[in-house]
Amino acid sequence: MSATRRTRTRIRRAIAVVVGVGLVVAGVGIAAVNEQSAKAAQAASVLDGFDPANIIDDAVMFNGATMTAAQIQSFLNAKQPSCASGATCLKSVQVDMPRMTANLMCKAMPAQASATAAQVIAAVGKACNVSPQVILVMLQKEQTLVTGRMPYSGESVSLIYRKATGLGCPDTAACDPNKYGLFNQLYGVAYWLVRYTTPPGTTGAGWTSYSWFPVGRPAGILYNPNATCGAKTVTIKNKATASLYYYTPYVPNTSALSAGWGIGNSCSAYGNRNFYLYFTTWFGSTHYVVTGAINTYWSKNKSAYGDPAGNAVKVSANGGGSYQRFAKGTIYTSDAGTFGLTGSTASKYTATGGPSGALGWPRKALIVRKGVQGGTAQSFQKGTIYVSSAGTAAVLAPVYAKYGSTGYEGGALGWPTADAVKSSASGGATWQSFQGGRIVVAGSKSTVLTGSVLSMWIARKAERGTLGWPVTDASTITAHGRKGVVQTFQSGTITVQGKVRTVTGATGSNYVFHGGPTGTLGWPTGSSLHASANGGGWYQHFQGGDVFWNAKTGSHALYTGSMLKLFDARGGASGTLGWLRSSGKDKGGIGGAVAVFQNGRIYSSKAGTKAVLGDILARYLAKGGTKSVLGWPTSNAYGKGGATVQDFQHGRITWTKAGGAKATRS
Repeated sequence: MSATRRTRTRIRRAIAVVVGVGLVVAGVGIAAVNEQSAKAAQAASVLDGFDPANIIDDAVMFNGATMTAAQIQSFLNAKQPSCASGATCLKSVQVDMPRMTANLMCKAMPAQASATAAQVIAAVGKACNVSPQVILVMLQKEQTLVTGRMPYSGESVSLIYRKATGLGCPDTAACDPNKYGLFNQLYGVAYWLVRYTTPPGTTGAGWTSYSWFPVGRPAGILYNPNATCGAKTVTIKNKATASLYYYTPYVPNTSALSAGWGIGNSCSAYGNRNFYLYFTTWFGSTHYVVTGAINTYWSKNKSAYGDPAGNAVKVSANGGGSYQRFAKGTIYTSDAGTFGLTGSTASKYTATGGPSGALGWPRKALIVRKGVQGGTAQSFQKGTIYVSSAGTAAVLAPVYAKYGSTGYEGGALGWPTADAVKSSASGGATWQSFQGGRIVVAGSKSTVLTGSVLSMWIARKAERGTLGWPVTDASTITAHGRKGVVQTFQSGTITVQGKVRTVTGATGSNYVFHGGPTGTLGWPTGSSLHASANGGGWYQHFQGGDVFWNAKTGSHALYTGSMLKLFDARGGASGTLGWLRSSGKDKGGIGGAVAVFQNGRIYSSKAGTKAVLGDILARYLAKGGTKSVLGWPTSNAYGKGGATVQDFQHGRITWTKAGGAKATRS
């Protein structure tokens, strides 16, 4: 299943062109020859590492996750920056991908119409667990489809790609037309590379026994389809190398290896040599090596991490370091130390960006912690990943500092249940959920929300509601003979005293101004209520009084006592007095207090608590109010002989429709 003869012819022609150019234009010829010489020297250096017994590691070949479809497409775009006029290069070709049922070599694959070559390669690699890098190299070594601008000039797309990977085209016989087609070639190369390893279930009756290139036992491998060229005895070390020999059953001779990319002698074959050259040049070593601090750590923990699944990768971010992936996890080394990650911790770390992400490099080994229930924690430069039955989550600064002040997972918050969330609400902030509550970081404030306070905050639409972000932690206090919890927010307060109450908006600001639960108003005894009369507004009851808000009058408090009792008796904000404008002490006469409303006033003194409204109030104020000769009111207004009368300490004001309000001194 090789294109050995075809490849040799192609190389001969390439050399002939270079020599021809050299004969015509000396300067160009020298440059071309120098380029060829440099390429040959590079190839010779690469081929120093060629081992016919181990051309490629199993872990390198049988890893279907080495490239995504997007990465394959980018690779093809770079290798084929332009396409000859009228040609359809591999980067642009599309093919219908049929639905494939699962078999012993490959998993099921869904159908996809007009799939790109990159999408097919990625899908086939994933389904059969064969590296897309290997498939790309097979395309190149067989038909130069990765770098060719027009592999078969003048032929249709179906003819160009029908033998893409050389599948079903042995050197000694005609091609099998049943294996023609780009999809068949891509799927087939992956299928057969796996099939040659004899997966479970592929032995016994009805199955071909692939045993002539055994792993671990000497076998003769021909140098060339011409048996008179002889064979080399090779003890193949792994299944991946054996699969390559089943696919292209020739080993490069000394002449082929010495020639680099060029032509050896008449007994040379180039398929497996070129596979090694292309793979190493494009993707790095065909072998995974483990060295340095990573090797020291891995040597002590091989059973936990398994075989290497890639070579070490250097990363400059967060101080720099290296990491290497293994079958069961990844080992990282940096100035912070050398530590391995497996399972959910490794997955979460990768999701956060790995060593280039917000967590930085690992700085401690995984430890088991008890907390509310069992779990693990692994520390990094900038945070910790926790894994428990509550979930897998990363806790980063500044949430982490606040979490520590609560006792981490052993404290009231317990284990984290999710990663932190960046809110899009006005002002922006970050919050993270834990078993026992949330940590909120808004501006420079880090606060904790738990229990019924948290439930109420969420019920009030959290940061997007009327409360806004929390600005203090909850505190337990005793005020006015009652014990409760209070927590302050940007635009209000939540209290828990028997029931959970919220005090928000202007009412909340007024409440805080008056000292909150420890002030004169004390604990709220009801929720905020709305009244539509007199322009509409809100009011709320507290132990020590009520707070009122109206768009025109603002927010004001009226303390519990005779004034509030009288106000309520007159219908409150929906009554004749309307909404409260202000309240305070009045030094006139015997002294007392006065509350100013939209439509009147309440005066409270030794003389009593009375309401004064309308024209009588206007006349009273015109006379000087409590500082006038009338003094403080001693009665509410009452009817007498067709008039409305109100008594004061030193007189009265009488109102009639005909004469208006007139004051008389007693």
